[in-house]
Amino acid sequence: MSKAQIDYLQWRNRLDEVSDKNMRIGTDIFLVRDEIKTLKDRPFKVDVTTCIIYIRGWVHFRINMKEYRAEAPCMIIMPYNAIIETIEKSEDLVTRTVVMSRSFTDSLFSTQANVSPLQKHITDNPILDLKGEEEGLIRYYSMLKDLVCRSQSPYRLEAAKHLTLALFYSYTGQKHAETIKDADALATKRERKDEIYEQFIELLQQNYKREREVGFYAEQMCLTPKYLSKAIKEATGTSATEWIERYVTTESKALLYSTDQTIQQISDALGFESQSLFGKYFKRVVGVSPRTFRQQIKRGEN
Repeated sequence: MSKAQIDYLQWRNRLDEVSDKNMRIGTDIFLVRDEIKTLKDRPFKVDVTTCIIYIRGWVHFRINMKEYRAEAPCMIIMPYNAIIETIEKSEDLVTRTVVMSRSFTDSLFSTQANVSPLQKHITDNPILDLKGEEEGLIRYYSMLKDLVCRSQSPYRLEAAKHLTLALFYSYTGQKHAETIKDADALATKRERKDEIYEQFIELLQQNYKREREVGFYAEQMCLTPKYLSKAIKEATGTSATEWIERYVTTESKALLYSTDQTIQQISDALGFESQSLFGKYFKRVVGVSPRTFRQQIKRGEN
């Protein structure tokens, strides 16, 4: 039976190119000294959380369709099951990366109920500015590396969990508290159209697999479809209909690229009544059929 998402182990071939085999603990944690290569403008999904420490360079990317630009020194936290897209990056990137399985990250917070707001805020705000704090994050990576390399230690996984949780409690928590204050200050300056956009995107993230009509979102927000469409267009330069299409096709592309699901399975996962309707929708928006898109991916990777 085909898997719904690419198995973590299937990413080892890519990770092995930039990491030694002793830089991991089973399938729970994986350290990478250099950048993990991904295809430009090609959305993908993996079932891991990735923390990337940027020592030099910059990157322009999207997480779940939200666009970001990050410049070193900084850390980016890409959460489990997110759709990741690299738009552009500098040639001089220097990074340190920690890849963590879902079971590892779940175990970090399973008994720490008081950090769930922090966990959510990290997901909503994935970039941490490290100006003046570079040495602390490099030290964390070095300590984690020392733990991972102690292959004979029976407690290295537990030690890695405590070290990572300490990072979230101390430095990361402090930085995100600062980010929350900045966000609160900016919130008072937001225009109504920006608030509508944020509410629309939140609803879209929750419902795009089932609802693809502007009217549904307008009704949920107690607005007319015309008013909603106008506000979204003014706020972003992109219509509400186009945003819906982007979410559906980006998810489709990510599944075609990074999973072994059949086109029928992807169609079902996205709530289409038939594979034929899914194919017509995808081709209308993307310009090629799902099958052709997947073939282009394979040719591009060979």
